[in-house]
Amino acid sequence: MQKKQTEIFIMREDHNLLTRYINGFKKIRCIDRKTIALLWERLRNAIIIEKEDFPRDIARLNSTVIVKNLQTNRAMAYTIVLPREVDKRKNKVSILSTIGIALIGLKKGLCFSWERRAGKKSVSVLEVYNSPSLERVVRRRADNSFINLNENIV
Repeated sequence: MQKKQTEIFIMREDHNLLTRYINGFKKIRCIDRKTIALLWERLRNAIIIEKEDFPRDIARLNSTVIVKNLQTNRAMAYTIVLPREVDKRKNKVSILSTIGIALIGLKKGLCFSWERRAGKKSVSVLEVYNSPSLERVVRRRADNSFINLNENIV
């Protein structure tokens, strides 16, 4: 059985950047206030870690995270990015999206659930990659088809 993560870990520079984003978006009326409130709550309760001490297996901005959908048993790769860098074809998801908010600060081996318009989704974190070169290899494998969950992920 998978473990649920109760604590969120955020790198100090990501925390500072996201706090500035949130403060800027508070002034814009067209942004979904519920989504901003969710991210703010996660940041407020996060354990802040300096860059040199940040574990490599925890998702942060620009991390590629491989998750397994617990309902369908399929794996997907997502990269958490700032809103201006979103690319749906490459599964680059905004930190301001529900999946981005759900993934940030999570550690490999844990599971989580979040609410979407289509209902609740539950996934398990299989891998977290914080290296751009590894992300390209993983993305190539994930772009062609769903990752075979029986094979080892590099």
